[in-house]
Amino acid sequence: LPEDYESGQSAYARFVIFRQGGNEMEGIWYAHFRHGDVRGDGIAVLHNGQIEGGDPAHTYSGSYQEEDSNLYANIRVSPYAGSPLPADLTHPITYFLKGSVIGNSAKVTGHPHNKPEALISVELHKGE
Repeated sequence: LPEDYESGQSAYARFVIFRQGGNEMEGIWYAHFRHGDVRGDGIAVLHNGQIEGGDPAHTYSGSYQEEDSNLYANIRVSPYAGSPLPADLTHPITYFLKGSVIGNSAKVTGHPHNKPEALISVELHKGE
C-alpha cells in the first residue's frame, strides 16, 4: 500500500468477483462493500474472465477464476481522476478476493496486497 494510505479508507475501493465458465455469470453486477463501519456501492461488468467496473470515485479492472466451489479474483482499484468526491486513494491498489456464488448472488471477502489484516466483505447481485 502507498505510504500515505489511511487505514479504513479502502472500504471506498471497488472490486468484484465472479464465477468463470459460462454465459450465466456474464453481465452486469451490483456490489455492496463493507469495511468496518464504512459501506459503499459499485457496478461491474463480467465478460470472458475479465472484470471492469467503477463508481463515482474509482475504476477497477481485473480477472477471476473458479476452482471447485471456490472463487478467486485479483482486482486493481484506481482513483477516478474526474471524481467529484474527495480522493480516498492516491495510487492504485490490488486486492485479493475469494468466496462463492449461489444463483444470482455472491459473497466474497479479501484484503489489499501486503495487508491481510484489512478485511473487506462484498455482497454481489446480478442485474436482470
